[in-house]
Amino acid sequence: MVKIESKKLVVLINKFGAELKSVVNKESGIEYIWPGLEGSFKKSAPNLFPFIGNILKGEIDYPLGKNERVVLPMTKHGFARDLDYEILEVTETTAKFELKPNHYTKERYPYNFSLIVEYIIDEDALHHNYLVKNNDVVEMYYHIGGHTAFYCNYNGDKNFEDYYLEFKEESCKMYKIDEENNSFLADVPENITVSKKIVLSKEMFAKDALVFDGLKNTTIKLKHSKSNHGVEFTFENLPVLTLWTNTDSSEFICLEPWAGITDFTNGTNKVEDKKEIQKLNTNEQKKYSQIMKFY
Repeated sequence: MVKIESKKLVVLINKFGAELKSVVNKESGIEYIWPGLEGSFKKSAPNLFPFIGNILKGEIDYPLGKNERVVLPMTKHGFARDLDYEILEVTETTAKFELKPNHYTKERYPYNFSLIVEYIIDEDALHHNYLVKNNDVVEMYYHIGGHTAFYCNYNGDKNFEDYYLEFKEESCKMYKIDEENNSFLADVPENITVSKKIVLSKEMFAKDALVFDGLKNTTIKLKHSKSNHGVEFTFENLPVLTLWTNTDSSEFICLEPWAGITDFTNGTNKVEDKKEIQKLNTNEQKKYSQIMKFY
């Protein structure tokens, strides 16, 4: 594990997957990140790239320049969460990792990419940044996003209903899981109004994740009703927000901001037709951020 810290936080990151594994408040002793040791969700905060969610037919059709295409297999949420990264830099408060193409990725994703995952502590806040760069001679298509599981077990309180999410009330769209093919989304969203306060319950996720699109306010707070502790979570350049937890006894809520979305039942496997698809020209790069303030 790579360790970074400030006066207020100790943070651990696994080189495998460049995955955030622990954030502990030095004063309260609270662990904010799900350790992935119990239940059926064995990860803590996987990084999702180059695609998000389930993939139609398990394959993607890519353009490779003029009149040339290639079809390659792709697994759910991509491969970036399941590979070893190179450590580029570690200081007391910063850790930077990079994933580049290898034989495994080239059999699944045709582009010459660079994915840098960076963690920076600023007192009681952790900046979790992605920098995606196209090192190829053709346009590069991809999705990118987070999947952080926040531990709902402050000072031994494992009652999931004692935790809630605080939003700014606004209208947005919510995609539902297709009832006939529940691996994918139905293509027609429901227009909803997000409540200021959403008390967490396992029943909310009986049909899997909640997928919101079009939120203008990109800050959410996870709060504990029986203490003053929680997390303020902000995301940048990540237009889709997914909420998820497992319906078993696991004590976590995933806040997942995505530049991307799982495939729709009536979708296509052509990469350029995917919703929220990201595209970079040769030598172009783009930054995406999640900022977590712990208290």
